[in-house]
Amino acid sequence: MNLSEEQVLSLAPDASSLKSGKDLANKSKWTLLAYDDKAVWGLCQGSGANPYKAQVDLQQIAFKCSCPSRKFPCKHGLGLLFLYVRDKGSFTADTAPDWVSEWIGKREDKAAATNEKAEKPVDAEAQAKRAEARNNKVQEGIEELQVWIKDLIRGGLLQVPENAYTFWQNPTKRLVDAQAPGLSNMVKELGAINYFNDGWQSPLLDKLSRLYLVTEAYKQIEHHETEATKEEIKSLVGFASSKEEVLQQAGEQDEWIVLSRTLENLDQINMERNWLYGTRTKRYALVLQYFAKAQLPNLTLASGSKINASLCFYNGINPIRALIKNIDATEAAQPPEGYANLEVSYITYNQAVAANPFIEEQPSIINGVRFIKQGNQNWLQDEAGNAISCILSAQAEAKLLASSGGKAITIFGLLNAESIEPLSFWIEGKYISLSHAV
Repeated sequence: MNLSEEQVLSLAPDASSLKSGKDLANKSKWTLLAYDDKAVWGLCQGSGANPYKAQVDLQQIAFKCSCPSRKFPCKHGLGLLFLYVRDKGSFTADTAPDWVSEWIGKREDKAAATNEKAEKPVDAEAQAKRAEARNNKVQEGIEELQVWIKDLIRGGLLQVPENAYTFWQNPTKRLVDAQAPGLSNMVKELGAINYFNDGWQSPLLDKLSRLYLVTEAYKQIEHHETEATKEEIKSLVGFASSKEEVLQQAGEQDEWIVLSRTLENLDQINMERNWLYGTRTKRYALVLQYFAKAQLPNLTLASGSKINASLCFYNGINPIRALIKNIDATEAAQPPEGYANLEVSYITYNQAVAANPFIEEQPSIINGVRFIKQGNQNWLQDEAGNAISCILSAQAEAKLLASSGGKAITIFGLLNAESIEPLSFWIEGKYISLSHAV
């Protein structure tokens, strides 16, 4: 494993853990520091009688610690890995003790069991019956949803802002009951629009139009010519292929750069978004992980790193969502080669929309742009003078402004017809993350 300090610190769940992790990246804080080819471990003396046992899986980055913290990774895991990356000479090459080897062994057994389950054949007849029953529920839910959309348009959109926080609750719940979680999430997005800003009508109409397009496409799904289109529509409605089915693929082997990592809290569930880019295939991938707040994700990817891995993609039109089948190595990454300018990026975006009219945004790496702030408006501008509106949180805006200093950067973000949401960038070869937990 060859990670940079910046990439390790990008794993911190919050600013407090980041500061504490840096403080613990000092060998004087540890009574034991050791490693082998699979893991690194250490003993850190806390306030109690017994030291905390911290360990990191170096094959597929994962953390475990005996401390009571519910943060992942905790400050001890961060400090241990940060110190290992900074000063490997402080660690002794050794045989893993039982508390490390047992943990690594369980992780390897779990991975093996997952692969074995993926290879088992499915009961096609029972699967077909379940699919038919669910399709009937979804069709009923779609009929109700389309009536709701038409009533909303007939009644006029001016009524929406004053009811923004309650207006979407009933159709959202109804779509969950109809086993159409994808449509339910699309309705939730309507409630997330900022109705205090001028121009809220445009995103509302865009999202309503896309929602209606998806529902109508599903009603006519048997008339679509390609299986890829059918799978894309089903995915948007909420029909997800099982992990076992996806992992039956041979997989796309490549050196994948981890472009960004974002953690989002959804009620009692955490959703982690990892955007990847294949250096050989020039392909983007989105790896999602869901886990309870008191649990840990199966895999931790360091932003800005490069993994030699095999990815299996969900079916669809130019599929992006993927699962990681296996990882062979993790190391620091050089800045990827992106689009030459904004014009090329939009040509590519328009081609993607032409191929898949259901997409809202397209992952894009763009070279040679500068961050410009004019009043309350943020822009990215290329050397030709073309500019695009830049959507940033206050924290990300301050970081981008301070780190770039008006210099040309390579940026990664999610591009749509009107703007881009930057998630990370490279300046003079250094990776900086703009992703955040929400």
